[in-house]
Amino acid sequence: MKDILPIAHFNNRVAHGSAGHVKTNEHTDGTASEEPPVRSRTDKRRSTFGLIPHHQYISKKNAIYQTQSQRPRWVLHLQAQMWRFLMSIGMLLHRLAPPRPPKPNFYRSVPTHVSGKPGEIILYFYVPADYSTQKRLWTDRDEDEEVDSALPRDRNKMRMSIGSIGDVVRRRSKSFKRWGGYPVVINFHGGGFTLGSPHDDARWCGTVVTECNAVVVGVDYRLAPEHPFPTAVEDGVDAVLYIHKHAEELGINPDKMALSGFSSGGNMAFTVPLRLWDQQTGFARDDSQLDVSRADDAEAGVNKLTGKVEIHDPPASSSSDLTGSSSSTHVPPEQAQGEMLDPNGPPPVPTRDVKQSATINERSIVPDETDDILPEVRIKCIVPWYPSLDYTRTREERRATCVRADQELSSLFTNLFDDSYLHPPKDVSLDSPYLSPGVAPTSLLRNALPHEIIMHTCEWDMLLDEGQTFYERLISGEIGKNVVYSMVEGVPHGWDKAPNPWKPTPGVKEHYLKACKELRRVFGDLPRRGTSMSAANAGDQPRKSIVR
Repeated sequence: MKDILPIAHFNNRVAHGSAGHVKTNEHTDGTASEEPPVRSRTDKRRSTFGLIPHHQYISKKNAIYQTQSQRPRWVLHLQAQMWRFLMSIGMLLHRLAPPRPPKPNFYRSVPTHVSGKPGEIILYFYVPADYSTQKRLWTDRDEDEEVDSALPRDRNKMRMSIGSIGDVVRRRSKSFKRWGGYPVVINFHGGGFTLGSPHDDARWCGTVVTECNAVVVGVDYRLAPEHPFPTAVEDGVDAVLYIHKHAEELGINPDKMALSGFSSGGNMAFTVPLRLWDQQTGFARDDSQLDVSRADDAEAGVNKLTGKVEIHDPPASSSSDLTGSSSSTHVPPEQAQGEMLDPNGPPPVPTRDVKQSATINERSIVPDETDDILPEVRIKCIVPWYPSLDYTRTREERRATCVRADQELSSLFTNLFDDSYLHPPKDVSLDSPYLSPGVAPTSLLRNALPHEIIMHTCEWDMLLDEGQTFYERLISGEIGKNVVYSMVEGVPHGWDKAPNPWKPTPGVKEHYLKACKELRRVFGDLPRRGTSMSAANAGDQPRKSIVR
């Protein structure tokens, strides 16, 4: 990893490659090699936010996905099953490389409530080494444990003395007990919303557990084509709500909750907080409302999440009608006046009388019937790795920004991912904030996302340009997030998941450790990064931003 760079130097270094030139580049393992000629960048947009045309972050109106191939759904199901099996073999080889990653310590099956399609998700828990021991010591032992009266008199007296001392020490150390209060990182795996499993990120999970003394939860969200958009995002919200609700029994500090994810899971690290915000505030979102909100953002930066109010009577339909793939919902009238929302304060909580209808094209955003109100969930930080952020860009447009055509993900996979997840096409708006956070309304990003973001992209990735664009938007004065951004040089998309059983991919551990160091800072275990920087270097950094 390079030293901390001024943002201007970073942009120049990324943007000044030219066709036909061979340059030497330092890789993640410290070696140097020559690169093949790269594509010309003269026909590409600059990723600097200030130079982006307006329509790049205020998305195309009524952008609807166009199916790439007219395959029946059963063919997509068959192809997905085949590639899941093959990917599981590749990830098995990946996990065989020394040192081997840990296995989950336990799991829980959780029923889904947010999604209109009922089902279950599985949460896999990775916990610190002393988690179970400390839990037995501090929670499972009887406070008033009595001494066995059948012991000989002298032994009984000694046992009582030792026991009394132990009880005193235990009582006095209650406020300093080690079990409980663990930070938690909820992780979403990659695979284009179609492939993959929570075990794919076991190395990352194990590193976070060890370095941050945290609990890590891998979410086995439901996959497409069986469960298309927005099921994955809504399953992610269910996972967050479950962890928050059961934080005490799990020994978790609900105020130290972070999200992480890889590729499509990195997309979820952004979209789950957006969906969670709407869930908690009672806001709803459809195409017309997004247009109004974006217009407000463009003109005055008003913190107004919705426009037109639509109230519907409850439909007389069966529960089977709630399986549509659209995430459109409607706004309670008392929430539709565009009131200012404090991003640093707790989100407003809807009452029971804000319940709206849920048809095949609508989703009710109310708490589960067994709960009175939704909890106030605050995400502390998100850690996305090479995320997909803007589906209003076609795959061709994305490929045109990649500097290494030989490192791009094949259209065989991208077509499978998009056709599986974005279904049915006529009902999926590509500019939905639950799909394309990179073009989400400014006010939504400002209020729904946590202040701390630790973001990673890859140099040879078709998603690099949209990642840089979104990074620059996040640190702009309108949104003002603190983003620690790292572009990993000389690597393609998914570089940390190479299926090599003999040795781990060079550089992966180092980048994981740096991300964990930032997480410890966010959780309060380390001083804020950059406080020891020289005044000159600190002045070169953009507002509320760190580039590594």
